[in-house]
Amino acid sequence: MRAVVCAVEEFATSGEPVLVLGEAGTGRELIARILHFASPRRTGEFVNVHGGSAPANMLRDAPGATSQTTLAQAAGGSLLIKDLCELPRVEQRRLERVLRDRSGRDEADDVLVVGSCDTDLSYAVEAGVFARDLYERFTRRSIVVPPLRDRVADIPPLTAVLIREYGREVGKNKMTVSTRAYDRLVKYPWPGNVAELKGVARRLVYRATKRRIEAGDVDAVLPSVAERVPLEQMSFEEMVKSKLGAFLRRVDGYPLSGLYEDVMSRVEKPMLDLVMKATGGNQLKAAEILGVNRNTLRRKLSDHGMLDKKRTRRRTGRRRAESASDVG
Repeated sequence: MRAVVCAVEEFATSGEPVLVLGEAGTGRELIARILHFASPRRTGEFVNVHGGSAPANMLRDAPGATSQTTLAQAAGGSLLIKDLCELPRVEQRRLERVLRDRSGRDEADDVLVVGSCDTDLSYAVEAGVFARDLYERFTRRSIVVPPLRDRVADIPPLTAVLIREYGREVGKNKMTVSTRAYDRLVKYPWPGNVAELKGVARRLVYRATKRRIEAGDVDAVLPSVAERVPLEQMSFEEMVKSKLGAFLRRVDGYPLSGLYEDVMSRVEKPMLDLVMKATGGNQLKAAEILGVNRNTLRRKLSDHGMLDKKRTRRRTGRRRAESASDVG
């Protein structure tokens, strides 16, 4: 975040377009607003539009555009285009032309244009959905806001500020958070980033019955997330339980049947495959290792489509030939 602060200080005074990248919930719009208030245009308007639903008269050279274009509204201020990658190609061309032809004579030229995006725009360029010229113009000055999980040291101070703020809103002044409660918050992966932390902090304040928020309060509010454990440290039972638990959470609320047979089938096939490879395809040895008779093993191999049909035909042919010779 120190790198983000330094970039804001550097780019705010230049007047050139700035790109703010980061996952959803990291605070991209907040960074854009800080850029605005750190710039010489702080007394002007801060206007924001969404790239996917940008108004037809966003730019001055759009068909039917008047002096009341979105760009003109932001004159002397800043224009934030959220989800820049969703801007239609025709608007991308117009925007690139406006940024390229800035003369300083038009009031609308004095606008700090900020784009935000949650994806790497280079992929959009390669896919042909984002103009390369516009991409190169924005990426000269880009700010990457890191996800909350990559800056866990920020979680306790951010939480403390939010708890105090929300506490004052509901008349719960001087609220604090225990060390164990902070430990719970730090271990959580925060897929929703700072936006999710704000929601959690608000719920903690609302449900708290005391001035001190404890670990139990956090456990009651945070979604249940399995702690990440290296695969080699997990037992077979733990791996199966983890996979099944994740599956059942995904299908919660949907009709489900035949789970036992499905799970047994998925476990049985790789087990048979490994044992057959370990025995070099010797069914007698494989049956002995598995603790089943040979006919049962052959039936299971057949059910899973694992029998070598050519080998089976050769063996059947040899047996028939042997039987014929015995008769002769």
